Amino acid sequence: MTKIILVGGCDYKAPDGGKAFCEALTDGFEEPVKILDCLFARPKEKWDEVYQKDKKFFAMQLPGKTIELELAQPEKFIQQMRWSNAIYIRGGSNDLLLDILHTCGDWLAELDGKTLAGSSAGACIIVKYYYELDSLKLGEGLGLLPMKIIVHWKSDYNAPNINWISARAKLKKYKEDLPLLALGEGKFVTIERP
Repeated sequence: MTKIILVGGCDYKAPDGGKAFCEALTDGFEEPVKILDCLFARPKEKWDEVYQKDKKFFAMQLPGKTIELELAQPEKFIQQMRWSNAIYIRGGSNDLLLDILHTCGDWLAELDGKTLAGSSAGACIIVKYYYELDSLKLGEGLGLLPMKIIVHWKSDYNAPNINWISARAKLKKYKEDLPLLALGEGKFVTIERP
């Protein structure tokens, strides 16, 4: 069983600052909870800066809980997945994220018993189809969940270029008929996957 959390983006913009998300990500694991922080969707020169921010974010949202956070590296990703309880795939470029993940071997085989969370681009690549907000095109994810997603729903992301209603309608009609999620900033859903 794998618990999958899809986040619409900007977890810290939730009314509680991201606390409920952090609790969902770490729930059910003995301490120290080991989180693999995957920043493959961003340029490599930004990884350390975002990783440091994520360390502060988790410490602030989960006071009293012992967390070990490790920065994901493509060349040892499978090894790091085996070490982790939870994998948090952050947002950025969907294409960059998919390109790097495709070089990481059969990492999907390591998901059993873990929590996999994806925010923004991370959520897009977990599902089957998504609406890409930067290119305004439809895309195909890894299909771990048979659904469609639009992230940053009705936010100012890429404003004023996105017509949210039109984007949703295009995604709804795209390929097969699957459930469609439109997740706003800080919103998340949790799905158990056998």
